[in-house]
Amino acid sequence: MSNKRYTDQEIKAFISKTNELLVLQDPLPVLQDLKIDFKESGNDSYKINVRGEKTKSAYISLKKSKWVYRDFGNGGGHGSIVNVVMDYTNKPYKEALNYSLQTLGVKNYLEEALNSKQQDYQLSQADRERIAAQREANKTRESSHPISRVTSVYEVSSNQNAVDYLAGRGIVKIPPQLKIINGEYENKNGELKKVYGVGVLTRDGKGGDIHFLQKLGDLKSMSLGQSDISFFSNPNSSKVCVFESKLDMASFWQQMPLDGVNIIIANSVSNALKVAEVIIENSFEPPMIFNQNDLAGYKFTAQIMQEANIPEVKCIKYDIMGEYKQDINDLLLKGEKIADRIETRDKEFFENIATSLEAIQKAQNSSKIEPMTKEDLQRAAQGLDKAKSKEQEKQVGGYER
Repeated sequence: MSNKRYTDQEIKAFISKTNELLVLQDPLPVLQDLKIDFKESGNDSYKINVRGEKTKSAYISLKKSKWVYRDFGNGGGHGSIVNVVMDYTNKPYKEALNYSLQTLGVKNYLEEALNSKQQDYQLSQADRERIAAQREANKTRESSHPISRVTSVYEVSSNQNAVDYLAGRGIVKIPPQLKIINGEYENKNGELKKVYGVGVLTRDGKGGDIHFLQKLGDLKSMSLGQSDISFFSNPNSSKVCVFESKLDMASFWQQMPLDGVNIIIANSVSNALKVAEVIIENSFEPPMIFNQNDLAGYKFTAQIMQEANIPEVKCIKYDIMGEYKQDINDLLLKGEKIADRIETRDKEFFENIATSLEAIQKAQNSSKIEPMTKEDLQRAAQGLDKAKSKEQEKQVGGYER
């Protein structure tokens, strides 16, 4: 037991750290473990029965990225998953809290501090990044269509419109992971709409991420079912390639097929933590990570490297000025040899770029409205080569160049 005495302020900070992580977690494991009568209401809400009523009158839903509990059968007060446990089991607060933390895999920072020699009450950088990533993932989930699902899957070759669309983007060798995916979603008016596009199934095979052949309003793509990564395992290899999107992967495939490696497609930069978890769980070699040349892409790569403790990765070398917001498909359409663009970089390189671009973005938001110019990018690029670039390796993703 620790001899250290924590101040009231420090104790409140430990409690705050715990609660901040707890309210970000999907409460589904608790609902299932307690065998509560519940029904999913869209992608971001559960309608639950905590008192054995004929009609469910309580919800726990995503509100501003946090899971909030409201019981309309008892005045409609707000709470968290801890309050759900208290109402359903009559447990006191502390027991309900510890049960919720254990079931959802969240640390009790106060208990840990009281039972250790020393514990920092402030959030670590890793904690901050984990919270930021979970908030972003929740935000994406909250803004998704209320109900969506995959209805059928076909080979791309069965749809000439899709074949022609991909050919227009320089993709003529169709990777086996790329499919025609049909789905349906419920719009804001409660109407059921059908959609289809080229895409990939998520790792559980139940959801999908599709790219439309024609825009749906302002949308170019859509997640069907719960947003998640796609993972195509190769049990005979420890090599792994990570792509931001399915079309990045398909574009890379045109010059370097990936039959001999594991493939992870993030489908959203908010899934960086999920990508890192798969890399860790499978003890993969340091990956090739193909981010897009923008702020989100560099932060995405840096976060994966931080979480998975990866010192270096292979990546695409972009001209930060002339190719800003471009990706592998843009390189393919320009006739670039992608293998010649591969280099090895460390985490500091991606952090430096992200920091520079973020500073420019903040300056623009606060003082000017013009879009980012080449001069802005030139200033951002000045410090980027502090991170040493290593000599290009002859092996790229397990294939000789």
